[in-house]
Amino acid sequence: MNKIKTSIKNYWNWRSSSYGVDADKSAAIANQWQSIVHQLINGAPGKRALDIGTGTGQLAVYLARAGYEVTAIDISEAMIAEARRYAADQQLQIDFQTGDAESLDFADQSVDVIVSRNLLWTLPRPYQALMEWRRVLKPGGRLMLSDGLWMNTTWKRVPRLVFKLAKDMGRNGSRISLRFFYTYASLQKRLPFYEGVSLESALALMQAARFEAVTPYDTSQLRIHPYGASVPKRAAPPFFIASAIR
Repeated sequence: MNKIKTSIKNYWNWRSSSYGVDADKSAAIANQWQSIVHQLINGAPGKRALDIGTGTGQLAVYLARAGYEVTAIDISEAMIAEARRYAADQQLQIDFQTGDAESLDFADQSVDVIVSRNLLWTLPRPYQALMEWRRVLKPGGRLMLSDGLWMNTTWKRVPRLVFKLAKDMGRNGSRISLRFFYTYASLQKRLPFYEGVSLESALALMQAARFEAVTPYDTSQLRIHPYGASVPKRAAPPFFIASAIR
């Protein structure tokens, strides 16, 4: 594993214990995501699914609840451990593995569904990742992809973060921001989507990777903003959900 991915892995290992799941925000947010996943994968040719960048396993759980045989991968061993605990609490059988989103250890045309959320922004080679995902999908297989324009400009806010950390005496939010900076400051030039991914960029990337029927999901119809439940709506980060067919 190269230095970039080792740094990324180490950050998310550290972050795993505080990352949480959709239901931590609200049951309504969790139900929204589950409904969207089930809707956008409808019509897949079979029941084998892959969750890439699974984190604490939330999308994998939604897939398993829909009757899919689910494999879920993440670069972070600690995230995988958290995901296994969460799936066990839900009494679901999911195959969690460590893995590289840009170099999948799966045979050509071997899965029916791929889902990925909040991963694209942190990949050094997002186009290669999309090509890999297309490789392992069966013809007619479904892809659901979500990310956002997170405006990761932590490096511009370091003096304020240091002051806030001192004021808050090490509270978790300030520690996360500073740890994020120390990890990603040296990586931002190596990550094409470091500051986040717009819908337009994501759709263009999916089309370049030769996915068909690339379609944005109308997020304006969501009852609750999944990343804005604790902040004013105008301050919530813009995000997208899109689907495509192999």
